[in-house]
Amino acid sequence: MKIHAVTIGLGRRVNWPDDFFVISNSLVYYNYDLFNFGQSLGFDTGITNTFAFKTNISRNSIDNPMFPRGGSMFSLDIAVTPPYSKWNNLNYETASPEEKYKWAEYHKWMFDAKFYTKIIGDLVLESRAHLGYIGSFSGEDKIGPFERFYLGGDGLSGSYSNFLLGTERIALRGYENNSLVPYDIEKNIRGGTIYNKFVFELRHPISLNPSATIYGLSFLEAGNNWNSQRDFNPFDLKRSAGIGVRIFMPAFGLLGIDWGYGFDKLPGQADRSGPQFHFSIGTQLR
Repeated sequence: MKIHAVTIGLGRRVNWPDDFFVISNSLVYYNYDLFNFGQSLGFDTGITNTFAFKTNISRNSIDNPMFPRGGSMFSLDIAVTPPYSKWNNLNYETASPEEKYKWAEYHKWMFDAKFYTKIIGDLVLESRAHLGYIGSFSGEDKIGPFERFYLGGDGLSGSYSNFLLGTERIALRGYENNSLVPYDIEKNIRGGTIYNKFVFELRHPISLNPSATIYGLSFLEAGNNWNSQRDFNPFDLKRSAGIGVRIFMPAFGLLGIDWGYGFDKLPGQADRSGPQFHFSIGTQLR
């Protein structure tokens, strides 16, 4: 796969409704040139173009980026492409995948929220909610293979794989990497169009030295990933719990290791996910 990308963006802090808000806008263009790619994108050879307008509205009042004790963070990301299917006169029922996905068409909505609550002493509760949705201007069958959600594991492949494959890799501890990824047999496409995830994490510092910040944590997590609105069930969540540790050193950044236990079965499996170890690098938004 060959990829060419261009991004032009502008962001600024605003003082309404308060001084914690930031708004940013950008125009992005991606060109994916596939040749015998061999993955479930609906086709293995062809060209896909993505041209989208993106906007982000966020509010961040977190008091400390390394070990927050209070504050919150909200973020709404919206990406919109032109509605090509409204004017290209293409018959999507008979067109080949290469024709249908030559120009990606979608509108994508991502919402993230974090709250930090001091329980007692240095014991802090982090509460998080993450929601994502991808739609099309002419029905779900027009949504292509790119920009879809891959859920499960440590999310370590996040930013790098997002750029390479045009996907959103989202962690869900207690389950293997990318294990919660729906598959559309008819279109031979992997990836969800709707996901949600909820996290409660108790944190306690071991060392707050700026040269080596270390804290332990325990977590409860639940989430799932669906292929379409017809399949969506907000109460059908895959649950997990576990413990972990985070270490921040200026020379290496934030490093983490978690042990999680998945309580639920995955599609096509007879047993629970069970125990899993996960490694992470950097601060993960989702």
